[in-house]
Amino acid sequence: MKNFNQRFKLRDSDRHVRLLYTFFLLLMLAGFTFSFFWAHSMTGLSPQGVADHYRGSDTTFGEPMSFRELAEVTHFHLFTMPVVFMILVHVLYLTAVSHTLKAVTTWMAFGGVTLDLLSPWLITYVSPIFVVTMLTGDTLMTVSFLIMMAVPLYEMWVLKQPLMAGKHPEHP
Repeated sequence: MKNFNQRFKLRDSDRHVRLLYTFFLLLMLAGFTFSFFWAHSMTGLSPQGVADHYRGSDTTFGEPMSFRELAEVTHFHLFTMPVVFMILVHVLYLTAVSHTLKAVTTWMAFGGVTLDLLSPWLITYVSPIFVVTMLTGDTLMTVSFLIMMAVPLYEMWVLKQPLMAGKHPEHP
């Protein structure tokens, strides 16, 4: 995969650009953290809790999710999740890490999104065993997000030297 822009790297950017990317990544971290706690409150993050959330449960008096509810959630997530991950992947591609790590992370992210979007339908209409599919997708998205957050932050704030030859250090 070719980089979006071969000339621009995060390590070469000035402090203001790095702050912009840093704030974006930190807000994404806040969003992921909030999602985690929201999912925990809804399902306990247990396979049975996830299955009960989508299929309903006599124990909790929960009704199964209707086609309309699943369609509404899928519609929203189908538009937002790919955009969020495309932006995060773009930020990763502005770093100097290997193309292999970039490609693997990209596939992990979008594979996780795909599994996460399909899972509610499979859990609801096929079998609760597809909770494993959802948890796999969530794991892939989480690991890829952590890579897409940590690598750029490390390059922007820990590695001080610019990559481009002849570039002078920034002035405070």
